[in-house]
Amino acid sequence: MAGRKKENPVEKAAEKILRNRNIDFNEWKKDIITKKKIAVMSDEDKEWTERTIQEAALQLIIQETLEEESYR
Repeated sequence: MAGRKKENPVEKAAEKILRNRNIDFNEWKKDIITKKKIAVMSDEDKEWTERTIQEAALQLIIQETLEEESYR
């Protein structure tokens, strides 16, 4: 069983719903991801942009703090 990927119950439920609607799960998933990527690239996803900048800023602060500590 090593390397076996656990099934995500939320995705399995969505897959079942889509199957009942005669919609291919993989096509649906690809469409969702494509729309998200386009929104991010065209700067339409403000929440993602803000979260990404905040994470990068936090990493910068941590890095700076560690560098300052190493000089002491």
